[in-house]
Amino acid sequence: MSNTMTAADQKNITAALLDLADRRMRLAAELSASEDETGAGDVREQLEKTAAEFSDLLGRYLNGLPVRPLSRCPFTGEVLSMAVDDFGLNGFFWNNDAPKRPRNRLPETYFAMDGALKLAGKPEPSPLLCCPGPDVPYVLSRLLRRKEIKAVISCLKVGTHTGYPIFYYADPMPDGVLRVNDWGTERYWEPGSPVPGSVPPGLYVDVPARPEEMDFDLASWIRTGKLLWIAPEDAALTLHGGISRCPYLDLPGSRRVKYIQNGEVWEDDEEEASPDAENAEPGEEHFEEQTESIGKGAK
Repeated sequence: MSNTMTAADQKNITAALLDLADRRMRLAAELSASEDETGAGDVREQLEKTAAEFSDLLGRYLNGLPVRPLSRCPFTGEVLSMAVDDFGLNGFFWNNDAPKRPRNRLPETYFAMDGALKLAGKPEPSPLLCCPGPDVPYVLSRLLRRKEIKAVISCLKVGTHTGYPIFYYADPMPDGVLRVNDWGTERYWEPGSPVPGSVPPGLYVDVPARPEEMDFDLASWIRTGKLLWIAPEDAALTLHGGISRCPYLDLPGSRRVKYIQNGEVWEDDEEEASPDAENAEPGEEHFEEQTESIGKGAK
């Protein structure tokens, strides 16, 4: 019997998790302000019970996420499948600050996962901050300029919305190359060491996609063979390497990163970059700053 959630299950479990999370915060605040040891003991007991309930329910959520075949490695042909909350954007999977996602068995050539999403109507209301990217898909030029790396764009329905997962694969795996935050989050798991010699391997790091490295000119990368695509609703996940009939070219929509919370949508408020700045590649200073901040945070 399948343990996969239904849309109704996801809605009910998410609502219950939010209620438990709110209760934990209120109990924690009450415990912190309590001066009565007897009363504090009662609050502490309630807090532990609520935390256990949250953990059990979160386990149901993670175990119930549907596993979807999303991409295919351009080097080996291996299919990449991943557990994903595609019922809507209100689940803890899409919580930008503290995402709840199960571990997945990924191809050895997997390097990074980025993405974009076009809303269809109003987003599902949720107090969790969601950041699913701009409306239209793009690639990170700093990664595709590496000879070892290729990317694959595909399509995923997330509720009524249209998502564009962008997976990066590498063969061989490059050393000392910062990846990018997982789609919809402000972190990614770095299995190696982003700062060899000063930071141990295996930690979460924050490397956001910068506007100047987001390239929306997909056709040029397809022509070079660095970018491949999978047609929407193609169960066979056939890789295509030509621009003819590519459904991801010149799509309408905003190219600025959007944020969603409590049913409200807004975009990154960075000032418009100059044409020269838009075409500029991030310099070594940028990556030195990132690795330095990672190193400090790991100490």
